[in-house]
Amino acid sequence: MPRKKKEDTFETAADRLEKIIDSISSGEVQLHDTVSLYKEGLTLAAFCVEQLSKTEQEVNELKKTSNGTFELLKFGE
Repeated sequence: MPRKKKEDTFETAADRLEKIIDSISSGEVQLHDTVSLYKEGLTLAAFCVEQLSKTEQEVNELKKTSNGTFELLKFGE
């Protein structure tokens, strides 16, 4: 199974994951290759979820309220 490279981005991982899904869905890939692609897809999916989570944390911010407490503002609120 190919390892994720340090320089991979969310976009490149998502693009590769889409290609893997298309290959497996086509039914033209042999079983052994399907298993390898599936494992690679799981690794890429986990990487994408991690990247989305990190991005969400960066976008959320704390806002100090008038009574001195803090409230978490989620992106888009």
